[in-house]
Amino acid sequence: MKNLYTYLFLLATTFSFAQLSVKPSTTTDNYMYVKGTVLYVGDDITLTKNSNTSIASVYLREESQLIQGRTDASQNAGDGSISLYQEGTTNAYDYNYWASPVSNQGNGGTDGNLQFSVASLSAPVTTLTSNLVNMTTANNGTTTGSSDLNIAQYWIWKYVGTEGSDYANWIHVEDSQNINAGEGFTMKGVNGTDNTTVNGVQNNPGSNQRYDFRGRPNDGLISVPTTSVNESILIGNPYPSAVDLNYFLIENSASFDVDGNIVPSNVNTNCTGGATVARRDAITGIAYFWSSDPSVNSHNITDYVGGYSSYSPNGSCSSAGVFTPPTYYNYNGDGSPVDGSGEEQTGLTEYRRYLPIGQGFMVRATSSVDEDEIYAGENIQFKNTHRNYVTESVSNNSVFERNQNSQSTLNFNNDEGDVIPKIRFNFAFDDDYTRQVALAFDDEATTGVDIARDAYNINSVASDAGFKLNNKNYTIDIRPFDEEDHIPVFLKLTEQKNLAINVHSFENFDTEEVYLHDLENDTYHSIKNDTYYVTLDAGYYLNRYEITFTNDENLDVSDEIAESFTVFQDNNRSVLEVLNPMGIDLKSVTVYDMTGKQVINNLNVGFQNRYTFSTASLAESVYIVKILTKENIVTTKKISVLNRG
Repeated sequence: MKNLYTYLFLLATTFSFAQLSVKPSTTTDNYMYVKGTVLYVGDDITLTKNSNTSIASVYLREESQLIQGRTDASQNAGDGSISLYQEGTTNAYDYNYWASPVSNQGNGGTDGNLQFSVASLSAPVTTLTSNLVNMTTANNGTTTGSSDLNIAQYWIWKYVGTEGSDYANWIHVEDSQNINAGEGFTMKGVNGTDNTTVNGVQNNPGSNQRYDFRGRPNDGLISVPTTSVNESILIGNPYPSAVDLNYFLIENSASFDVDGNIVPSNVNTNCTGGATVARRDAITGIAYFWSSDPSVNSHNITDYVGGYSSYSPNGSCSSAGVFTPPTYYNYNGDGSPVDGSGEEQTGLTEYRRYLPIGQGFMVRATSSVDEDEIYAGENIQFKNTHRNYVTESVSNNSVFERNQNSQSTLNFNNDEGDVIPKIRFNFAFDDDYTRQVALAFDDEATTGVDIARDAYNINSVASDAGFKLNNKNYTIDIRPFDEEDHIPVFLKLTEQKNLAINVHSFENFDTEEVYLHDLENDTYHSIKNDTYYVTLDAGYYLNRYEITFTNDENLDVSDEIAESFTVFQDNNRSVLEVLNPMGIDLKSVTVYDMTGKQVINNLNVGFQNRYTFSTASLAESVYIVKILTKENIVTTKKISVLNRG
């Protein structure tokens, strides 16, 4: 006999417990079934294995999630398990980056979060039961269509590597039980289809493979160590619920005062209903997501086509953040990108405010050192306070990174937080590949490198482009908007390249013009609606180009034109004279009294060198003369009308 605990709760939108214990009675197996809602437990959970071991203790179905409220380390216990689903790519040649929401339940003798193995995954058979996966030494993972799921163990890896590191920093995991809570791992998908349908969803219709994660739910404070300056680390959402990525990134990255000193606390980020957040100096505050072209059916790294997108929370929990899509490249045998190998597309763009269950991603450790030049960074921390009930089906901000069709259109939809004003730029190289970067505007940012705002390019190819910050290449630059600003461009080429540079799009922002200023030639090229084409030799161009919103070249001409006009009031003849020695085409000459009232207005004046206007009807007073050219150059002069005649 099996007894369902939750039939009384199915009509509720949410339900919660201070503590939760699910265990079989003497003669009956028991379980809790949660459908399409959130289960909240304020403290710990104890799950005891059923006599029928195919029956879990708690089922999270149809996008249900589990959230717990502990502030310290997990005290979850028992040898029972929860069961929840997540889907990854079906292609046996492509990686997804994962993190497990559960750990091994063990024998129940040890409390807290334990380790995880991919070998504990299973494929659904019915709403309650699943078949354990088979770990295969073959290169390709497969499914046979009867919930028989074979995962290729060779492609399961973890990663910790220093700046500029190569492929050797990947750590082989295979089917070992050594993936800690909070650590990310790679796993390739499977070929084939599985027609088994549970809760109206097919296990593998040929587009996504569904996995059943069964084990003890991860909970509480979870730490992932950092060990060196600027190292890259593969981590992931460790909980059976969504995680507020903004909150996580901000709390794990330091804030600095005007003198560059770390201010780890008293920073109001609106992450906790207006309460302050004690920030940690662990990472740079930027998340990086891997995606690749699923049409490449090869396990050889030299055939891979993929790259990393960047996500910035813009230092706030109230905004949607800033996302730049990946640029796809091929790779050498050592894992470094091949110059000139990419495709002329930039992948799928999504907002990333909330991490879905199971999502893995890269971060970079802080560059902080102490007075002895010894690494001074802190451990990365996941906390229950970062958790939130956000489902993938109703939010564009919580999307598991499955490998999409490489021709997918850019998706800028957002339903959580404010869209940050921004301009996206495209730098196309030889029609082979395109680097897209984002220039966003926030009055609280600076023009320098801002933690949890500006995104360093961790996947730079030999020939690449971006914004130059601290002499390095950044894919996201967030700064206050200033119409007079000059924003330096980072450009490097290992061989001669044909470049095409333009504005891709505006979001919640517009400006009259955008220029690419060539400092070497002192020429301005409009790129708001046009594309700038140039052929450049190999080399670094770190001081050659900049983005501007005004054309100083035109400003000089405008000043010259504006200063060329002479305005003279001949009070003996009651005549206003305007001299136009450059023969500029004038749109209008207008005269205003000191209250702002228009008293003379002559339109389409023309190209003459001299104009006269009668002022006989004007009262004695001071007036303002406004001259407007066809090119909208404006000059104003003041006159005194006396009318002595």
